[in-house]
Amino acid sequence: MATHKHIDAICIVIIVFTLLLTILFMNIKALGIKSVASEENSDTLFTANDLDAGWDTTGATKITLSDEGSTVNGNGAYVYNGDVHIVYAGKYILSGELSNGSVIIEADGDDKIWLMLDRVSIHCEDNAAIRVEQAGKVFMTLQDGTENTLSSGSSYSEEAVSGGVDGTIYSRDDLTINGVGSLQVTTEYQHGIVCNDDFVVTGGTLNITAVQDAIHANDSVRVKDSDLTLFAGDDGITVSNDEETSFLYMESGNITIPSCCEGLEAVTITIAGGTLNIAATDDGLNANGYSGNSVINITGGDITVTVENGRDADGIDSNKDIYISGGNLFISVSDNGGSCAIDYGSENGGTCEISGGTVLACGSSGMAEGFDPSSTQGFLMQTASASAGTTVTVKDVDGNELISEKVPCSFSSVLASTPEMKIGDTCTLIVGDIQTEMTIDNASNGGGFGGFGETFQENGATNGMQPPEMPSGTNGNMMPPDMTQNGVDGNMTPPDMTQNGADGNMTPPDMTQNGADGNMTPPDMTQNGADGNMTPPDMLQNGTDGDMPSNLPQGNMPDIPTNEDTSEGTQSGIPQQQGGRKFGGRQGNGMRNPNGDMPEQENASQAVNAGTSISTETLILLGISAVVLLAGCVIAICYKKRSFS
Repeated sequence: MATHKHIDAICIVIIVFTLLLTILFMNIKALGIKSVASEENSDTLFTANDLDAGWDTTGATKITLSDEGSTVNGNGAYVYNGDVHIVYAGKYILSGELSNGSVIIEADGDDKIWLMLDRVSIHCEDNAAIRVEQAGKVFMTLQDGTENTLSSGSSYSEEAVSGGVDGTIYSRDDLTINGVGSLQVTTEYQHGIVCNDDFVVTGGTLNITAVQDAIHANDSVRVKDSDLTLFAGDDGITVSNDEETSFLYMESGNITIPSCCEGLEAVTITIAGGTLNIAATDDGLNANGYSGNSVINITGGDITVTVENGRDADGIDSNKDIYISGGNLFISVSDNGGSCAIDYGSENGGTCEISGGTVLACGSSGMAEGFDPSSTQGFLMQTASASAGTTVTVKDVDGNELISEKVPCSFSSVLASTPEMKIGDTCTLIVGDIQTEMTIDNASNGGGFGGFGETFQENGATNGMQPPEMPSGTNGNMMPPDMTQNGVDGNMTPPDMTQNGADGNMTPPDMTQNGADGNMTPPDMTQNGADGNMTPPDMLQNGTDGDMPSNLPQGNMPDIPTNEDTSEGTQSGIPQQQGGRKFGGRQGNGMRNPNGDMPEQENASQAVNAGTSISTETLILLGISAVVLLAGCVIAICYKKRSFS
């Protein structure tokens, strides 16, 4: 009877217990189901495991490579047909040589693999030397003081090609390289290192030679405290995913690219520190997205870009914005009509702003662009033709040297800025033996040049000078007498020529000009393409991957996604069990932790977005809680009925 009197209190206790049980299930692993909430948030770009090159090797499986027969001492891996297969979460130490074979990781999709390279030499003639078919994440550590080499042949097998394998190191999932050893990667087929997700480098010395890209990733490349030397037939580093979330980020270390087509290429490129040297034949840095969020963001570091032989090449090029707030940037681009030191998406509403750092950019004056007048740091922009090897110097009013660099390529324009260059100050620009005194005035019209070596009246926001008796265009470009000027950027239009294009290019008589970039359209041809290219009659330009429309949505630089690491996973050194998911009819000694405990997923992008959807695990946990709650209610009702009987 006493129990009946307190039945309401019992019901309340059951309900509270059920709610607590739900919260508990949502935040810890239970019944072999991993936590979802722990995978969604991280405040760093580099996880603790990314940075941990000194992980404990106790109990790690030791794999010794040999053409006569590789051996596995421990659990989680096996040898088949000359290749080594790693199939379970854990830690592995790899040493020895293979003249034609591969190390293949084919674990579960949430398994973490620690793989230490300890004097490893692997060549695979027709496939990747190290191939990650599936894993949660792989941490490849270069053992202290060791030299490791990986290479592949000039053609891959039909199986490899059909499977999309195109690198000497090829990973379908997240990959981190760390440590203090060295790694030489050489390929005669396509790319050096390929990662279909996030590729992180936090240590070691990497030397990569590739016929195409040295490093090719899909989602992101993140570099910290490492030394990279990249020889590439195409790009040094490419992040190929054109989504707004893909990016390339360099925090510290050294990247040297002595030979490439383009140096760094991604939708968003951020250089926060370190030393970067690029010798390219196309763009040095290229923010290549078409979503309206292409951004080059330089906040620190020492950056040198040289384009000596390129045509239509740029030192740094963004399809939208460029922001410079720190660091040191030196650009030398050969003086030809199609190349310029800095190029940004002004036609797409983009901007190029400087608020800190030191910049000296020398290139062609034909298509040169400067900083926006809204920039908070002073700058000078000037036409100044000079041959290769000429020294450019900027001095303040007291004769103190602010910038001085020997420019390796011929040039006809100079863009210079330092934190000491205040708006309203007077500076002296020295190109070779010619000196010009100039006043810094960012607020003038912007975009144009002045002459050099003469006393011209001030005209442009780029602080250039203009000869007298010449009317000025909207951006301060010079125009000879008797020529009209209708273009929005102030380019010159000869008499008897109309000018209707958005960028002010000239249109010959009897030619219409309707394209978004102002290119000329011959008579009887319509121009419907988004970039203003000519379209023959009765043809439209609607390709989804073609030229960029003029009405693309604008936006700020996307937040750089973070990288998450919440678990060290399961070591492979555990009691052996029979069979295994990956073995089929083959024999091996790999196994999983007998309690079924699985490591957390490494990357936040693999987690379920709790704000927009409900995961399967969540539904299961809520179902368990509902059953407990229902059972409690049934018990309460039964007691209640007995109390009235």
